[in-house]
Order: sequence, then C-alpha cells, then structure tokens
Amino acid sequence: MKNLFTLLIVFGGFKTMNSQNISEKDSLEINEKVDDWNKAWKIKDASLAAKWYSNDADFTNAFGFSMIGKSEIELYLTRVFKMDFVMAGNSEQTSIKLKYIAKNTILVISTIEREGQKLSDGEELGPRRTTHHRLFYKKDSWKIVAHLISDARSIETNKH
Repeated sequence: MKNLFTLLIVFGGFKTMNSQNISEKDSLEINEKVDDWNKAWKIKDASLAAKWYSNDADFTNAFGFSMIGKSEIELYLTRVFKMDFVMAGNSEQTSIKLKYIAKNTILVISTIEREGQKLSDGEELGPRRTTHHRLFYKKDSWKIVAHLISDARSIETNKH
C-alpha cells in the first residue's frame, strides 16, 4: 500500500464523481463504520476503533505518527486510550462528506470538534478541530485502506 499522502495526491488529481451516485446502502455502511470510530473514542475501545481497517491500512495521526496495518493501528490506539490527558474532554463529529474516487473506492472526509482535551502537563488545550480523510475500498465489504488525520490550527494564534 502506498503512502496515504501519495494516494490523496493521486486521487485528488482525478475528477471525482458526484456523491449522489453513492448508493444508500453503501453510504449507510460507511457512515456506520465512521460512527464506530467516534463511539470507540468515547468508550476507549481500541478494538472497535480499528475494526474496519484493512490488514495493510496506512494510518497517520494529526501529529505525523504513521503505522501500517490493522494490528499496529489497534496497538497504537490501545496506548493512546490509556493517556488520560489525551482522552480528557468530549468529541463531536460536525461534518462528513463521501466522494467516489473510482469504482469501489470512496474518500470520506469528516470533521471532529473536541472540547476539554489537555496537554501532557495537564493544561487545557482549548477547542480542537481535526479533519479525517479516510479512503474506503470495497472488495467483499467496505474497509479503510488509508486514514490521515489533520490538526486544524489558527495560523495567527497557533490555537486549535
């Protein structure tokens, strides 16, 4: 599997199909899988968070840490979910868009807003926004083959 950045650059150059072409069944299935990620963060369940990744998925978090494969992603999230300062606060998904990239390939872009997260020294981080770019591929069922999380910060204040 190529690096997620390469995939997004390559796919970003192609004309994307109108999202209305995505069947209701596929849309519901993909939304449920994204919802599992969001639920997993609330209940600190790394297995649920990693459930829909392919065995060779490419994952990069908002801080640039990358890993390959469902088992590595789950292991990483197990460690993250034990960090009280990271897990402080509440998250809410504020948007989601699905875009066909090619047959059996859908790019899902969602935005998460988090309140109450802390820094490692215990200081309040303030409101935080992240954008998730997930590339879903369907062979037998939809699986996440790449996931990039970006951290949205103000250029002027360096705050989220």
